Amino acid sequence: MKKWFVLAFTASLASICAAQTKPAVNKIQTVASTAKQVRKTPVASLPPVKQEQKKPVSFSMSMIENGRIDPAYEGFPVSEIVAAVQKITGASKGEFESTADFNARKIASLNEKVIGESTLNDYFALALPVKKGGKYKEGLAYDFNADTGEVRLFALPNKLSMNGIGAPDYDTNKRQYTDLDQFDLDFKVIAKDTYEASNAYGATVVVEKTMSVRLGVAVNKIPFLNARREKAYTNPSPVAQFTLENANAAKELPALKALIVMKIASPYLIYDYFYAKPTRDDPKEMSMQSKYLTGNILGIVFYSGITGEVFGRVPEAFGRPEVKQEVNAQTQAAQPE
Repeated sequence: MKKWFVLAFTASLASICAAQTKPAVNKIQTVASTAKQVRKTPVASLPPVKQEQKKPVSFSMSMIENGRIDPAYEGFPVSEIVAAVQKITGASKGEFESTADFNARKIASLNEKVIGESTLNDYFALALPVKKGGKYKEGLAYDFNADTGEVRLFALPNKLSMNGIGAPDYDTNKRQYTDLDQFDLDFKVIAKDTYEASNAYGATVVVEKTMSVRLGVAVNKIPFLNARREKAYTNPSPVAQFTLENANAAKELPALKALIVMKIASPYLIYDYFYAKPTRDDPKEMSMQSKYLTGNILGIVFYSGITGEVFGRVPEAFGRPEVKQEVNAQTQAAQPE
């Protein structure tokens, strides 16, 4: 009798435990199932954060009157100016538009805003890095004598002929330019490829093909640069010089900048095209389209890219507030050959 009671009690207890355990398992399964559903639910995507684009700041002579220039001032990228000029100068005469109306429209377009608040009748400033000059110097460059602390600054334009190829009206108006001061400011490779070529004798070679674009300025002879124009300057005279302690030079000169201030003038944009045919000994095919802004350079200011301190001005009085000089806004057009 006692045995039966113990067995019955044990069975009853087991039954109760089983009954209590079962719902707990169900609850765990439900939670797990819910968790899976939560992971499967896609997270609502947040709207993209709009990055505020910097508005281009127009240049004014007051920016260079003091002994410092804002080192963050970027000027206008030459690529943007070229694109804006190309859009205006590439306008074509309408079918039902008289020549007089077309010319009037082109003149009026010069007063239209092309970049920010600037028109083609305004001054433009190009902010550029100044590179260390090597044995053969060109463009905007510097050199440093570590023994004396002397820094020399150079502004050395190229003087190459330009064939005009690439101009919208080249087929009907072939023009070449030979007597302009040039500064190359931007260079980009836009395409690069390889292909296999063979000659008449069956020899094959892999040719490397490169297409590039070069942008710059080609202006009337700059009167304040007295150096004789050369294709390769071996011993040029500096346009400015000063001294820096070696520690300061190591910090300042790699960050050195220059502002080229210019007034764009007719024909506003000129072109040049270069092509090199591949050969067996030199299997490189190269083509380069060049575009140059024309007009007059009024002055160049060399300054620190860190503090903005002005290190040199060319001409020396350019932009100084104490010199009340009237900047001549009338510019000559670049004349073709």
